[in-house]
Amino acid sequence: MRAVLKAYNDTQRRVWVADSFQGVPLPNSEIYPQDAGDVHWKHDYLAVSLDDVKENFARYGLLDNQVRFLIGWFRDTLPAAPIESLAILRLDGDMYESTMDALVHLYPLVSHGGYIIVDDYGAVASCQAAVDEYRAQHGIADEMQMVHDHQQSCVYWRKQSH
Repeated sequence: MRAVLKAYNDTQRRVWVADSFQGVPLPNSEIYPQDAGDVHWKHDYLAVSLDDVKENFARYGLLDNQVRFLIGWFRDTLPAAPIESLAILRLDGDMYESTMDALVHLYPLVSHGGYIIVDDYGAVASCQAAVDEYRAQHGIADEMQMVHDHQQSCVYWRKQSH
């Protein structure tokens, strides 16, 4: 996204990168029973450091004041995030809790006509449950499209309603 903004000389928009940079949290199955037994927290490869992420942006000349980082668990950072609006919301939270936290706090900020992309929808049942539950609770009927990748796990939709 940052490369697209640069290509179009858009200096007004920001790219928000929200991540713990520690992997995913331990499941809290008392509050989120959908995450019971989730083992994502055990996978070290899901913990990519802030320095590595910044280095990837910098490698392509894309690390500047248009890239903003929200460091921490979604439950802690997203409720008070200084984000006013989003054109694209891309979710890769792996778990029910992380996906639901992102939807609750960020979906209302997606502009009419904006896009929501969910990486793990078809790969992680608890992620799919969070998306389906949130859409049902909020009467979101916008048609989901499957991204035809090798896993057929990613979906997206364009925000038409609400």
